[in-house]
Amino acid sequence: MELRFSIPARITRSVAAVMLLCLLAGTVLSADAAKTVKLKKENKRMESREIEVLEESWRQALLKGDATLLEKMLGDDFLAISANGTLSDKQQYLKRLGSHANQFSRIDLMDTKVRVQQTSAVVTSQARVTGQLDGRPIDGVYRYTKVYGRTAGGPWRVLNFEATRVSGPHIDETDMHRGMPIEMNPHGR
Repeated sequence: MELRFSIPARITRSVAAVMLLCLLAGTVLSADAAKTVKLKKENKRMESREIEVLEESWRQALLKGDATLLEKMLGDDFLAISANGTLSDKQQYLKRLGSHANQFSRIDLMDTKVRVQQTSAVVTSQARVTGQLDGRPIDGVYRYTKVYGRTAGGPWRVLNFEATRVSGPHIDETDMHRGMPIEMNPHGR
């Protein structure tokens, strides 16, 4: 037994029209989604470039001993761990630079990578550094990580910085003790 249904042409045309509208709407939405993705990528590239410019400003400020510029770049809750293990807050970091305890004659950056999120950015880089850190000569290759943050519509600020020696002259065990230069260690151990 065979069942046959007859669908009026008017309904068939209506269904076809609805399907065509859905197909067109999907195409338009897909194009809008592609534009949104493209805009997000372009925005990330612009923000990444902005961070790269800040990195160069940071480098120049260190080379010139410009604590005033660095003060503008640092967040109020900034923390740094220098290559000799010294932990510094914003004021301590700026004081070391301003007193010339930390001086740099060469900072050559290489292998810089920037990762940008909505309110933060992380930079990793390798740097060939010559100068002095806490009054002691340094000459070597270091890796560092820097974290930037910002509030909505606000400027990027450096929140955290940490450097690690990759290579250089042999470091004597007496140069550091538990991450703190011996002359700063209150226990003298």
